[in-house]
Amino acid sequence: MDDFDLYWGESLFDSDDTKKSPGESDYTSLIAWAKGNSISVDQSTISIGRSLMTLLVDRLKNCLIKRDGPIGFSLRFEGHEAGVSLEDLEKEFGKVRMARKFGNKINPKWERIELLLQELFKRKHIQLYQSKDTLIDKRKESRLETIISESTSGTVNLYITNFLFENFVDGGHFRLNHDRLNWDTYISDRYGAPPNTQNIMAGNLGPGLEIHPKHLEVDLHLAYGETISRRVTQFSGKERGLGQLEARKKVCDFATNNDDRMVPLDVYYRIFRMAAAEHMADYYLLRSTSDRSAAWFKIHEVEGSNPKKWMVEVDPELVRWRELSRDRARERVDGDNTNDDETEMVE
Repeated sequence: MDDFDLYWGESLFDSDDTKKSPGESDYTSLIAWAKGNSISVDQSTISIGRSLMTLLVDRLKNCLIKRDGPIGFSLRFEGHEAGVSLEDLEKEFGKVRMARKFGNKINPKWERIELLLQELFKRKHIQLYQSKDTLIDKRKESRLETIISESTSGTVNLYITNFLFENFVDGGHFRLNHDRLNWDTYISDRYGAPPNTQNIMAGNLGPGLEIHPKHLEVDLHLAYGETISRRVTQFSGKERGLGQLEARKKVCDFATNNDDRMVPLDVYYRIFRMAAAEHMADYYLLRSTSDRSAAWFKIHEVEGSNPKKWMVEVDPELVRWRELSRDRARERVDGDNTNDDETEMVE
C-alpha cells in the first residue's frame, strides 16, 4: 500500500506539500497502480473494501455537490454529513454481533471490516470524530495509533468499532480525510466538470456533474478498496490471486522487450498456465472490453500469417505499472521486503 500513498502524494500535492486544486493533478502513476492492482479474486474477498470506499466517497461527493449548488454548503461546519457511523456500517454490512442462537458472537465479517478501518486509519485516509463536529482527542488518537501499529496477526481487536460504539450517542463517526489528504480534489476530478469547461470551474459538481470526459476516468478508490481488502484477508490465511499477479508481471516483461507491446497469443496462454492461472487468461481478454478501469489486452491477427497467428497487445498503463513497481523495488532498503512490486502483495 506504500506505493499508492506515494503516488497519491505526488499526484495531489505540489512539491511544497500545497494541495492541488481540481484539474491540476496528474494521475498517470495512480492509474497505472490501479490497473496493476485490480485483479479478479473471489468477490467475498474484495467486496467489503469496495463497498466501504464507495460509501465514504459517495458521502463526501454528496457534500461537494451541495457545496457547488445554488444554496451552498460548508465542509467546515456541516462536514459531519460526509461521516459514516456505526449505524451506517451495520446497515451496509450487518450487525457487529450475531443473533442469540449464535451466542451473540462477533460477526466474522466485522473482523475484516475492523482491519480495513485500521488500515485506513493508520494511513491517515480517514479521520475519527468523537462527536458530530469534534475530532478525536489528540492523545486518544496517538494512543490508538500506537496500539494498532503494535498489533500482531491473530486475534482481531475491534478498536475502531468500539470507538464508534462508545461515541455513538454523541455523533461519533469517521470520514475521508479531505483536509490533509485532499480527497475532495480527487472526487471533484473524478465526477466534476473537466478543466477548460466554458463558464464552469474545473471540478464543479453542480452544473458540471454531467459533463464528460472527466479529468479522471478511473475509479481509483475502488481499486484501492480491492487492494486493502486483499491485504487484510484473514479467512484463507494467505493472499489470493498471486498466480494472476505473477502472470501479468511476466506478460508485461515480455511486452516491454517489444516496441509494439505485443505478446504472441500462445506465449500469453503459456505464461498464465505456468503461473497456475490458465483459467484467467480468457477472463482478462474479455474483461478489458467491458471494464474501463481494468487493464486491457487486445488480440490482433498477424496479417498474411499461414497458418493463422495472433498477437496480444498489452495496455501501456499496465506496462507502466510494472516499470514503476521495478523502480520502487530498487528504492526500497527494507531487506525483509523481497517482493519486486507492491501489488501490494498484498502486495
